[in-house]
Amino acid sequence: MRKLYFIFIVLLIFSCSSSENNEEVVDDSTPSEFTFEYNIHSSLPSEWTTEFYVIMDVLKKLIPSEPKNYFSKLPIYAWNSNTDKPYKDKIGDASGASISGNSEGRYMVLEIPEDEFKFNAMHRYSVIAHEYYHVYQMSLSKNFFDGNIELKWMSEGSAATFESLYIQDKYSFNYFKDAQTSVHSDAINNPSIFEKFNTSGGDKDINYSSSVFMFLVLTKELQKNGMTEAGAFKLAINDFWLKDPTDSNWKVKFEEIFNISVPGFYNILKSYTNDINSVLPSENLKLDSIYKG
Repeated sequence: MRKLYFIFIVLLIFSCSSSENNEEVVDDSTPSEFTFEYNIHSSLPSEWTTEFYVIMDVLKKLIPSEPKNYFSKLPIYAWNSNTDKPYKDKIGDASGASISGNSEGRYMVLEIPEDEFKFNAMHRYSVIAHEYYHVYQMSLSKNFFDGNIELKWMSEGSAATFESLYIQDKYSFNYFKDAQTSVHSDAINNPSIFEKFNTSGGDKDINYSSSVFMFLVLTKELQKNGMTEAGAFKLAINDFWLKDPTDSNWKVKFEEIFNISVPGFYNILKSYTNDINSVLPSENLKLDSIYKG
């Protein structure tokens, strides 16, 4: 089973200015392109390293992270878990997989468990898509970047759904069925606990299965209301974050964009069984159809 880690928040403060003649002011300090700095350790198999660059190239074309004055570059540190923290001088004791941070800024951690190479676990690739999506998420929403919203079932549910869609699309492998089947009964009986990490730990959200389930139910309900499958996923996985929600206003933003109140949605969940197979997306759903119409 994969180990998942919290996103560590580093608060960045920026200021905006405007001109008296209402002309757009260009911030010359913001680069025109988001950049990644690759630190890929030699302990990783060459096959993985080759595939890592392929995946990153695909993702950067599919959902390019727009550079912002608060976030325009990100170092990536990747290594095999059989090597003892080769980047400790840069990232300290950070381990696992996450978007983390220190006084120097944000960085992506990809410590790939040695057993995933031994058993050809698909997670060795899906985790790249999962963490990249969080980068994209931060470029869509400054409040998410700043840690002003937790909303676990949407933030991690969207990332874990994205990684499964990526694997399904690019590898013809159903990662939903492989890793996200442990949906807890609280996902339908007590869904509000999945808004916070500290109330939905342990066996309640293994591999974010319960969060993914709730996220997929949302897309099913949007389709019942007349949306296409691709359109429903676009709204939930992308457009919601463009609303830049916070812990204090996300329920209002949720209802604005989905036309479903949060209490109403939580009540709808009770009509489902906590079985991931009952809400799976079409196996022929392509990411291009979600993002590029």
